[in-house]
Amino acid sequence: MRLFVVRWRVYVDFLYLFNIVGKTGGYQIMKGTEFDFVDRKTGRHLLDSLYEKFAKPQMHDTFKPNNPSIYIRHEEGQVIDGNYIIKKVFEDSRTGFYAESRIPISGNNPPVFVIRGYGSWYPFERVLEDTPDVFMAKLERQLKSAQTAGAIDWIKQQFHSGNPPDVIGESLGGKVAQQIAAKYPDYIRSTVIFNSLGVSEKLAKTSTAKNVFHYFTLGERYAFWANEGDYIPGTIFVISQKGKSCCYKIEEAIVRMARFEGKFLKRRAIVAILAQLLLLNRHNAIVLNKRRPVVVQIDRTQLQIFRKKRFV
Repeated sequence: MRLFVVRWRVYVDFLYLFNIVGKTGGYQIMKGTEFDFVDRKTGRHLLDSLYEKFAKPQMHDTFKPNNPSIYIRHEEGQVIDGNYIIKKVFEDSRTGFYAESRIPISGNNPPVFVIRGYGSWYPFERVLEDTPDVFMAKLERQLKSAQTAGAIDWIKQQFHSGNPPDVIGESLGGKVAQQIAAKYPDYIRSTVIFNSLGVSEKLAKTSTAKNVFHYFTLGERYAFWANEGDYIPGTIFVISQKGKSCCYKIEEAIVRMARFEGKFLKRRAIVAILAQLLLLNRHNAIVLNKRRPVVVQIDRTQLQIFRKKRFV
């Protein structure tokens, strides 16, 4: 009888600790513990598929006002797909910095701070302003814009109110997200970034940020080509729709062929353009929302090998 009671108490404690979350398909531990956003089976962030839609452009929904992509300009108070409302918009025209704070309308999801990547798809703007931060890993112009525009104050306010936010971004937005996480680690619940550019090696080595999740698309090149920065410590995933399938291998062959060496040839130029389109699609493609995506966790050593490929 005593054994039965002990086992029953363990079972009750287990249910109290873990909440089965149908929408995310994973386990959610009580709010406030360090694993309340991690799927214990895969190590993935429970909201990564939603955050991917927030952080990346989605061209097929460009003209829909409730498109959740940060590449679409939203208004404060606007409701977007994903059950969130735009709380505040932060922008600096001098550096191109653009970010939005979003609050869930219902449910237990945390507030989220989303940072735009390189250039806006609709309308296409701020490319020149963004460029210095893209190609210079040590540059922190957009980080300073986040500080002066009130973004960091908003993050701190959420923390002090008991709701530390998740910080997310893609490409350049991922770089700024890393800088914020490294500079203000105590105020953030987690950081989720996709195909991010690197930050300075010094910042990467000294970062004490916790709960950082890096997602790189299989065959990614742009993030590693743009600058030679490093990445703050975290959990690293390589994601793809079908892994190294036949189609992927054909794409890789085209990318390797796309070189402007020797005499200029129109045929080679066409291949180079096609390769760039393939790489651009990889950089921005929505992957985690596809049916049964391939998600592989790697370590930092494997990431370095992955980065060295670049355009070769």
